[in-house]
Amino acid sequence: MENHQTENGLIQFLKNLSLPDWIANNVITALGKGIHGIVTEASEIPKAHLRNHSERIKLIGEIKRDWVRKAAGHPLQKIENEPDLANRALESYGIKLLEEQLNKEAVAGKTIEQLRILPIPEIYDEKTISHDWLTSFWNLVGTKSEDEIQEILSKILANEIVQPGSLSLHTLQTLSILDSKAGNSFAKLCNLSIDDGRTAFVIHTNVFHFQNIGDIDDYGITLNDLLYLDGANLIRSAETLLVNYAQSETHEDGKFDYEIVDYASKRAKLDVSGQQLHLIIFTQAGRELRRLITMESVKSYTEVLKKRLGDNFIVTG
Repeated sequence: MENHQTENGLIQFLKNLSLPDWIANNVITALGKGIHGIVTEASEIPKAHLRNHSERIKLIGEIKRDWVRKAAGHPLQKIENEPDLANRALESYGIKLLEEQLNKEAVAGKTIEQLRILPIPEIYDEKTISHDWLTSFWNLVGTKSEDEIQEILSKILANEIVQPGSLSLHTLQTLSILDSKAGNSFAKLCNLSIDDGRTAFVIHTNVFHFQNIGDIDDYGITLNDLLYLDGANLIRSAETLLVNYAQSETHEDGKFDYEIVDYASKRAKLDVSGQQLHLIIFTQAGRELRRLITMESVKSYTEVLKKRLGDNFIVTG
């Protein structure tokens, strides 16, 4: 009866968000997979579970003391040789479960907030979110306590609820090694990036002579940052790929062969015909995560691109 009431309360809350029924069902499935019976009132999720660091430490301390007290009567304590070891094992396991649950509930709360502002595609397939994907997702969430990473994870889940299949299991595996350092560096790199509909990349404007590598310190990204992102499987290599683009026949008539691209969330026109460019290529995981990053183009870098490419690159939006 309690679970039925919980589900009805959650459905009513989701209807207040004006979500289509199929998305509401995906929300129930997604949150239920991660936090089970903990959610009693969906409207209270952001208030109850978006705990700051000091509240989190206080709660862990209180439950830890209670856990140790209850562990005293556990059968493992009857082990004659190592009763202290048994007690420590129980305590460690309990705290691990608590930490994981707090992480999951924090992401659940942030996901609800994301759903409040996430635009619903005008054209969509009414797909059901994958249970296997959710299992991998929540296993990952349990290990992530940094607020920046939880924010990314909440965006991932909200996006997957609305557009199931948009983020691959491969990318979830990549996220398992992502920390705030990599996340911050990646966000800065995304501010310089272009997605042409096939791949995402950064046009490197400062490659060392006779080498395929260089720093971009002027835009807040060091060579070490690039190496770190390479190791995190977000870019294919810290070394650039030198690409020679063939000259388009249209240029013989003085015309450009523009593609409409996404440049740091802005609409732009790009014609690479006849160009030789050093590119930092994003991996599949990097490209999928880029779509979830709030990007803002860097004015100084944009000016360098315009100087380098001339009328071949025009920001229009």
